[in-house]
Amino acid sequence: MKTDYLKLRLLLLVIACFLIGLGAKMAGSSTLGADVVVLVWEGLNRTFGVDMGTSNIIVSLVFLAITLSINWRYIGFGTVVGMFLQSFFINLFDFSALAEMDIAVKVVAMVVGIALIAMGCAVYALAELGVGPYIAATLALHEKFKTSIPKNKFFIDASCVITAAILGQWPTIGPVVSLLISGIIMDQTMVILKKFLPIK
Repeated sequence: MKTDYLKLRLLLLVIACFLIGLGAKMAGSSTLGADVVVLVWEGLNRTFGVDMGTSNIIVSLVFLAITLSINWRYIGFGTVVGMFLQSFFINLFDFSALAEMDIAVKVVAMVVGIALIAMGCAVYALAELGVGPYIAATLALHEKFKTSIPKNKFFIDASCVITAAILGQWPTIGPVVSLLISGIIMDQTMVILKKFLPIK
């Protein structure tokens, strides 16, 4: 864990979790979806009535268990604290009214939500206090099986889609939109923030 500029890194972690929590709740509440991980949250909510914040912790713990079974070094302070902070912010917001709104409003909410998640992930990465559970599991599988990171990501994403389907939540347009715009938004957010932050 990086300890230089620690206060700034902790602030970035909180901001990142706020953005991810806000974005996930907004996109999820649009009924159009966000990404494959949120899809599993929605499946848990649909089948067991588990709120999105708790669903985030459950899914994160599964990813952490996978990581711990291979190599714990991918888990940092921000990995563990981050999932609880995200869950706090997810449950802090209520966008349930979106479900009854016009499709145009839902699309805007979905896109804005996905963009916020991507920006939050960029800030999370810049804090350098530990990667998120999803990324940690991806890296651990890469180390264990010597397969490429994209292949491991595809395996995890496919597993999430299958799990969500078993739970009664089928894929929507959100994960596709996320695939198309998240990488670009995350990259540009990091480029811009690096110009102003003392940590590199």
